[in-house]
Formats: sequence, C-alpha cells, structure tokens
Amino acid sequence: MFYARINKIKVFNNREGFLGLFNRAEMRIYGYAAGYGGIGDIRDTEDVGDNVLTLSDLMDLPDEAARKQRLLEAVQAEAGRFAQSASLAVDRVKDNQSLLFGEAGLVMYRHDAIPDWLSLQLWVIESDEDVRRFTLDADKVVDSDAFRGLLIAVETALTVTQPVLSGIIGVGAVAVNLLRQKLKANKDDLVGYWQLNLNRTEHYPHGLRDRQDTPDITGNILVDYTLFGYENSLDLDLQD
Repeated sequence: MFYARINKIKVFNNREGFLGLFNRAEMRIYGYAAGYGGIGDIRDTEDVGDNVLTLSDLMDLPDEAARKQRLLEAVQAEAGRFAQSASLAVDRVKDNQSLLFGEAGLVMYRHDAIPDWLSLQLWVIESDEDVRRFTLDADKVVDSDAFRGLLIAVETALTVTQPVLSGIIGVGAVAVNLLRQKLKANKDDLVGYWQLNLNRTEHYPHGLRDRQDTPDITGNILVDYTLFGYENSLDLDLQD
C-alpha cells in the first residue's frame, strides 16, 4: 500500500479581512493527485496515467484543430479533478493557526502499489460556498494566454525532427491559472496553493518521505506531509 497524506497546514493570513475578535474564516481544503504513474507493470492501464497527457497522445492527431480540442479536453478534465476532489471544511480559522488532521492525516492519494512518480495539489480557499460546481468555459480556456502559450509550445515541439514524446504536457498549470482567476471573480480568496512533484528514484526510493513546514507558492501557508508505502509482497530467491 502507498499513502500520501497531509499532517498539518499552518495558515498565516486567513484572508477574511476583518480585525479583532471577529477575524474568523471558513476554510475549504481540496487535495488530490494531479498526476501519478509508472506503478509496477501497469503503467498504461486505465487507472494509472489516464490523468496526464503526453506529446505522443497528440502526435497522431490529424491537424492543429484536433490537437487544440484534445488540449482543451485535458484542461477541463484537470479542473474537473479539482472540483471532484476530497473536500474538507474547517470553521472559524484564525490568522497564524495550525490545522491538524489527527494520526491518519488528510489522505490525498492512496494506491495498492508505490508509484514511480507523483504530483499532488492542495488548495486552501476562504469561501462561504462549496466550489464543486466549478467548470471552465471552453471559450475562456482557448482565449486565455496560458492555453495559447501551451498550444504554441506543443506545435513547436512537434516540428522537431525527433521529439521527446514521453514528457508530460503542462495542462495542470493552465487549469490552475484559470481556476485562480475564477476564484477571484467569485470573490473566493485563495488562502494557499501547494503543489508537490516527486519521483521515487530521487525522493522516496523506499516509499517513505516526511517533511515539515514546506511553503506553498503564495507564501501564506506551510504544509507538513508524509508519504508512506510498502510493497505487498516480496520476491525471495531461496537457495539451499
């Protein structure tokens, strides 16, 4: 089994905007695996790697219009993973408060086997309503600078004589950019956004990793997390 869990989130500013005794905010926490794969011999099965897009997925499409549509679908799917992710509401959060999740922690990802690589996303939002209804309008996606830049990068990469086809295309960055804009438009304040990108060879060769006070990209939260994994079976070569 393998688990990726959050143990603690330290919030510096709750983004509520009030002072004194009434400075309390309702936080909503969303956490999920934005990407994972290379698990044993099932790298390309339906439940592993279906949430990532590589250049090889686009290479055989007939034209730029088809590739553009595939990219759009991938960005919208990434936003959908955010909207469908595990959500936790925490009431009356003060400035400089630590949110604790008990011995089990807040589990963001679990699998029967240890993945070769893992990407996690954690959103902390000051909001009075659930954002599970979030969808990204197709026209706004394709008209965004982030999406246009991604499409140009893909088309350029495909002109290379021998392109590297295994690299993951950064649709997640486009979705994050657009989701942050939508949060702002909805007057939902982003308290923190934390992303973790790891691979087993460098970061958790034995399935274990434990870190405290890792900063997010906003500088407003610190995250304690643990990766814990063990193989389900051992292949033993017994000799007389």
